[in-house]
Amino acid sequence: MADNIDYDNLKKRGFLRQKQDGLFLFRTRMSSGIYKKEQLDKISQIAQEFGQGFVHLTVRQGIEIPFIKFENISEVEAQLNSAQVKSGTSGARVRATTVCPGNNWCKFGLINTFALSDKMEKELGIECGLDLPSKFKIVISGCPNCCTRVQQSEIGVHGVAAGNHAIYLGGCGGRVPHTGFKLNKVFNENEVLQIIGKAVNFFKANGKSKQRLALLIEEIGKEKFLKDSGLDNV
Repeated sequence: MADNIDYDNLKKRGFLRQKQDGLFLFRTRMSSGIYKKEQLDKISQIAQEFGQGFVHLTVRQGIEIPFIKFENISEVEAQLNSAQVKSGTSGARVRATTVCPGNNWCKFGLINTFALSDKMEKELGIECGLDLPSKFKIVISGCPNCCTRVQQSEIGVHGVAAGNHAIYLGGCGGRVPHTGFKLNKVFNENEVLQIIGKAVNFFKANGKSKQRLALLIEEIGKEKFLKDSGLDNV
């Protein structure tokens, strides 16, 4: 295999190196974790033709196709693009937003989680693959049950009543997990989008390489973070 491979570029396109030399997995993602039949059929066909005939479901509602040879990456990418299967990512970027069904069919759902996620991507341009100083995770839950674990991500949103949302900031998992802090009011959907945009933009401008948002907040203090990011005025 060539020595001049841009692994970070491949990672951004959804192809991650396996421990086996010359083999990669492809990580998919779809908005709100929704896959159509045609997309699942194409993923299955790719796994059969270019992998080992199976896939793996990720904790962020993606699908991984392992054991893809380096020389087949371009063909795999072209075929998945033709079926409008989006690529997930890894590294210092926004990861796939994790979204529960919300009020679309869950009896506990209080907000339309799919609509909020869609607006975040289309109106703010904040979606999987956006380059940032470090990994950045956003989750949305339809009710206070918080099935998506809103306290353990950089930004966590959950419904508290129809049209009203609670927001947590600065959580993360990993070897040194942090629990996010809750903003002390409830917000409508437009305000939620403002907060997400301000938090991401502040992190992009001020975060250090490999520094999670939780560590940036620890470094400068919560009050300064809220003031300098403009979040104290939302």
